[in-house]
Amino acid sequence: MSLTKFVEKWTIGDCPTDPVSEEELREVEKKLHSCLPADYKQAVLDVGLPRPTIALLDAIVDQELDIDAIGDFYLPSEIIVETLDWREMGMPENLIAFASDGCGNKFCFDTGNGSKKIWFFDHDFGTVKLIAGSFDAWLTALCDIAPSTD
Repeated sequence: MSLTKFVEKWTIGDCPTDPVSEEELREVEKKLHSCLPADYKQAVLDVGLPRPTIALLDAIVDQELDIDAIGDFYLPSEIIVETLDWREMGMPENLIAFASDGCGNKFCFDTGNGSKKIWFFDHDFGTVKLIAGSFDAWLTALCDIAPSTD
C-alpha cells in the first residue's frame, strides 16, 4: 500500500498518523455533495493521515524535480472548510482540497463522474494542473523519490 510506504519514508517514525473514521469521510461527501475516491478512503481508513516532514521537500529541491511537495494532509473537517473557503476565493467548484503544499496551494480530487485524478490548484495564478491518475499513483511517485543525502 502506497500510503504505508509514504508514512515509512516521509514521516517521523514515532509520530503517529491521525486516525480517520468512515463517519468523518461520509460527512465530507455529504457536505460537499460528492464521493471521495475509493483508494483514498481505504488508505486513510487503514493508515490514517500522515504528517510529512521537511525531508520530502528537501529531496525535491535538492534533486531539482518538477514535483509539488505535500506539506500537510487535511483532516476530514479541514477538507470541508478548505474546500468551501477556497471555492469562494476562486478554486474551481469541481475540486475538493484534501492536502496542501504548505504555501496555500491545494492538492485536490475532481468531483466529476467518479474521477480518481489528483489535481494541483495554484492559488497565486488560479491554475489547475493534473498531478496523477489516482491517489495511489500520486503516492507511489512521491515514494519513488530518493531521500537527500545531506
